[in-house]
Amino acid sequence: MFYLVLVSGLILGYLSGSVSYARIFARIGKDVDITAIGNGNPGTSNVMREVGKFWGTLTLLGDSLKGSLIMILYSWLFLSSDPVIAITQPFAGAGFIGILLIGIAAIYGHGFPIFYGFKGGGSIGVLFGCWFYLIYPQFIINIVIAYIIVKLVFPKQKYPMGRMTPFVFLFTTPFTMLAESLFIKEWHPLHAGSSVFEHIGWGNHFVLFDGNGWIIIAGILLYSIAVIPTNFKMLKTKEILAESDK
Repeated sequence: MFYLVLVSGLILGYLSGSVSYARIFARIGKDVDITAIGNGNPGTSNVMREVGKFWGTLTLLGDSLKGSLIMILYSWLFLSSDPVIAITQPFAGAGFIGILLIGIAAIYGHGFPIFYGFKGGGSIGVLFGCWFYLIYPQFIINIVIAYIIVKLVFPKQKYPMGRMTPFVFLFTTPFTMLAESLFIKEWHPLHAGSSVFEHIGWGNHFVLFDGNGWIIIAGILLYSIAVIPTNFKMLKTKEILAESDK
């Protein structure tokens, strides 16, 4: 039963990720094909610049919810420590691994959408939405750290998001999570008693899931690695990096 639930979650996560809100809101807002204007990337930044901030904000919201809503749904229904529908998990932490994989499926749905000939965006918005559900206090701190780094190192950057996102998903987030778990020995949950948000807190994540707390650290690093294939263009040149979309 666990693996059947997991496969259904992966399929639903991928299909959710395959919905291109950039294309949808560009059509609604300005009746244009977002892949044919600007830098051609069906992402938040291109919609912001070419269609308008309102439609870009809606795109960001839609992209950020692609994976996180499905993760929350499956956590609540099946994969938490106290789900609505109890299923046997093969080992401690298996449900949380399932939640992580559902988010990654949404990332690849956005990057390689079945509805658009597998031609999608960079999946950064989806990644950020998943991370906001998984580690929102640490994630917000890392956004601030990355912004400060960009302002110090690239003070004249026209589009700072293109410079900021690699710092967030490749360096600051996974390594600060690891450092936090190593240096803060106690686990301090932010939502004690909530099965859906039981993984969110400060300190020693290694104590979670009956000693399998390394899962959350490895999972954050896995997300950083998983998003790289959808962002080859962003990582190739400084020019493209500066124009990169979510």
